[in-house]
Amino acid sequence: MAVCNFPKTSAKIGKTSTSCLRKFTIHFRRPKKLKEKSNYSYQGEYGFDWLRDEYIYPITKVKFDQFKQLKISKYIQLCCTQDIPKLKNEYLKGIQKEHKIKPYGQDYYPAWLSIFACNVQGNNANVGSTMHKRGVYLDLQLDEIDKIVSDGTEIIFKPSKPCLKITPNKISISEFLKTSIKKRKLDENTGKPVIDYYLLENAVKIMCQGDTLKKHERIRVFAKLGSTEYEVGQLMVYQNDIVPKANIVVVNVITEYDKNNNKIPLETYKSFEYLYKFQSFNQAMIRAEVSAGEDFDLVALGKKYGDVKKFLDDIRNHLYIKSLMINPHSQINIDAPTDIRDRLRVLYEKYGKHAPKPKGKKIHDKGHYNTYLLFTKLSPLSKNGGSLLGIADLQHNPQNNNYEWGNMFVIFQNGLKHTHTIVHEAAHTFTLPHIFEPSTSNNNPKFHQGYTENYMDYIWHPNPADKRGGSENIYEKKMYSFFKWQWDMMRKDTKSIKY
Repeated sequence: MAVCNFPKTSAKIGKTSTSCLRKFTIHFRRPKKLKEKSNYSYQGEYGFDWLRDEYIYPITKVKFDQFKQLKISKYIQLCCTQDIPKLKNEYLKGIQKEHKIKPYGQDYYPAWLSIFACNVQGNNANVGSTMHKRGVYLDLQLDEIDKIVSDGTEIIFKPSKPCLKITPNKISISEFLKTSIKKRKLDENTGKPVIDYYLLENAVKIMCQGDTLKKHERIRVFAKLGSTEYEVGQLMVYQNDIVPKANIVVVNVITEYDKNNNKIPLETYKSFEYLYKFQSFNQAMIRAEVSAGEDFDLVALGKKYGDVKKFLDDIRNHLYIKSLMINPHSQINIDAPTDIRDRLRVLYEKYGKHAPKPKGKKIHDKGHYNTYLLFTKLSPLSKNGGSLLGIADLQHNPQNNNYEWGNMFVIFQNGLKHTHTIVHEAAHTFTLPHIFEPSTSNNNPKFHQGYTENYMDYIWHPNPADKRGGSENIYEKKMYSFFKWQWDMMRKDTKSIKY
């Protein structure tokens, strides 16, 4: 989080003092290239979230204000204005009041890191993992308040628990001065204020080793010069002593045979199990397990059961697939993606090999802890003519009159190899709405669609100037992160997550 209100300098620029500590703040940041991963780009290997400047300052040019439904094409903040206080507070949740800091009177919002403990001994050894045994490297960002100089100041790191380790445990300020000073504007409309800062890449390695964190812990950062020591930053590290499991049942829906009367297999993304375990839900300290795949052969079942045959007849009807078929009861068009999802759920509950037990239990009932992933070669069009990559199951709860996400999602033909969709739809079943969802049931901070790297964003944003109606998200194919409050939400989903 950038400092906007600059206190007066503590000493004249160019002069050093052993008793006067120059003012600056330190922030942990995720590297562009991961040292522990041979300098590959980040792909969800651990959870890391921070309050980015573009969320709260007018830095990004947005073409269409979806909250006001206006064409704008101007620089604005990505978070909905009225939600900014809520957004800031999300980064302070879980921090004890006495542990919150305001260096030099400035608001400070710490970054959050989520990693598994390794080499865990004793009763809690089963929650340990080798996933982060090599540690996680992070950048250090120094935001100037005073002009820094090479005056012998040291940056000291103090973890709150012995099992939380950071290497090195101190860095000289001269290491920052070996890099080039950078500038960033916090308002692209006016060109100011401008923050002068230094970035020390892959500066520290962090591990949780030998024990787990029983609550959210922290690494405090101090600036020290002579006998003067002052806290200038911190990193929050997410609790990791309780690791619930999510069981994802994979179902390949067979709707056609080839000319030799053999099932036509589905060509899906081959590493979706790795995607769930090491690139997405691991960020929330959830261990996702994928059950053995099942071929749900509707062609064979259609020879015995009339409801299956009716479904097969409908999906072969181009009017139905294009959402042009009229519902005889309501006299409105049937939305094909939604109808296919609902009918597949009912058919699987009746005839599926791994349907919830005992017989008669529904997929959306609680207590079985399964999440059903149905792959299909179907390519239905929605009522507006759009081709969907996938769809999760949103159910109306008459008890509270809210809509709630169910335990099943469908991936259509165009999404079979689309990694973002495969995680995005699964995360819906773990209760996450879109980050731009304007509904009253979404009490989370809301963002303009298509400008973030979050899994629950879209790969495009509205753009009336584009004849397609939208333009690509600049993070497309690099959307691998969840927000810290999304970690919290998924862990509270007791219908899907088993403790």
